Amino acid sequence: MSNAHALDVVLSEFLELAKIPRPSHHEEQVSEYLCQWAVNHGLTVEKDSLGDVIIEKPASPGCEDKPLTILQAHMDMVCVAKEGVNYNPVSDPIKVKILEDGFTLVAEGTSLGADDGIGIAICLYLLADESLRHGRIRAIFTTNEEDGMDSVNIDPKYLQGQYLINLDWEEIGSLCNSCAGGDFFNFNRKAIWEAPAANAKTLNISFTKLLGGHSGVGINKGHANALVSLATALSMLKQGGINYRIASFDGGQAPNAIPKFAKAELTIEENQLDATKDILQIFRSEFKACYDNVEFEYEFAVSESDKLPLKVLSEETGFALAELMTVVPNNVHTMSPFVAGLVESSANLGTISISDDEIKFMVFARSSVDYPETQMRLICQSLADAYGFAFQSEGHVPGWAVNPNSKLVPLACCAYEKITGKKMVVEPVHAGVECGAFAIKNPGLDMIAIGPTLLDVHTPNESCNLNDVKIITDLIAEILRTIAE
Repeated sequence: MSNAHALDVVLSEFLELAKIPRPSHHEEQVSEYLCQWAVNHGLTVEKDSLGDVIIEKPASPGCEDKPLTILQAHMDMVCVAKEGVNYNPVSDPIKVKILEDGFTLVAEGTSLGADDGIGIAICLYLLADESLRHGRIRAIFTTNEEDGMDSVNIDPKYLQGQYLINLDWEEIGSLCNSCAGGDFFNFNRKAIWEAPAANAKTLNISFTKLLGGHSGVGINKGHANALVSLATALSMLKQGGINYRIASFDGGQAPNAIPKFAKAELTIEENQLDATKDILQIFRSEFKACYDNVEFEYEFAVSESDKLPLKVLSEETGFALAELMTVVPNNVHTMSPFVAGLVESSANLGTISISDDEIKFMVFARSSVDYPETQMRLICQSLADAYGFAFQSEGHVPGWAVNPNSKLVPLACCAYEKITGKKMVVEPVHAGVECGAFAIKNPGLDMIAIGPTLLDVHTPNESCNLNDVKIITDLIAEILRTIAE
């Protein structure tokens, strides 16, 4: 097929996918669509117990002895809409349009779903192209990547091959060759309540307008964690002899996002009010000296009230909560000794909730190597024991370490330079990619992640560059041809 025609086919396939609602956990329709697509094109197809779709394309004549290459993309998308847009992600299609520049693909009022619909569309084009010379191809379309990484449960038999090309990458000219795994560390403790002292004063302390950010790729940017920062202020109060009580403490929105806000309601003995304010002023000054050149718009507020809360946490419970949140692993843990500037492992205290019965908060740890993750888990377990909290590690997603003997990485880089005349940047990422789940199933699988430039993914401003789509399509075709030589 000509290059122009190839892009037309990829775009056509993507527009068909956009008609099918496919939020995470609701991939049934798109799964059935892909199965029928395979049947219509005379290809072998299978759907596993997870809803993953596996399509097999036989090798070109004379290439039967060449290595199997797996193409992989995920079916689900993050569905969000602009304020005021009437949109039901379970039933409504995505309305796609091309901007006047002729190469920018967007959606009308919602996220576009190019993450990872454009990856699927490229795979479908390559599966249908009969002019392409290649070894055997297996396309794997997975479920629930955006909200749980279900591919950790895929049957290893589908990953028995030599090469895998993941199409869930968002920058042209960049190739991912390693990613971090992840673990959810849960801390919980029974909430013990008591009545506040009659002569106490109420103090409200809050952080707002911090930068926050992605707890993987943004963990080394020096952004303050609102929950940890507020807990540090409370720990300073305890060390200063302030006998406070916690009535409420909340903040954060997701385990994998650096908290942008946090607030706590405390009761303070009236005769300690001035000392409390003095300590908080010291905290404010130290925080300002540390973060003023990073956090440009944050607000740290302290306000006093005569209205007492109905109940407060007991001294032991409240002090244990604040101190544990202060000392749990948070931020960068280790840097890679092999890749300059790459975070190897990190942790993020992302959410907290206090109910009538229970206190719980969550730390999300990431690592591309097992040992630092084990270290962080053991540290968290020991700290939880010391402060009277129960600890549970769950939801492990494996990491994907750099393969120094990869053949696919240099092959892809040569093909990219041949097509574009430019050098490809090889970069590991401190975030999750499904290749981590695949690496543990087949440690010998040689993998890369590539894709066209996508901007503002997971937002209604998401866009896809069609010129880049053409390059990535040509790049994978060239890789497949080279493998078949």
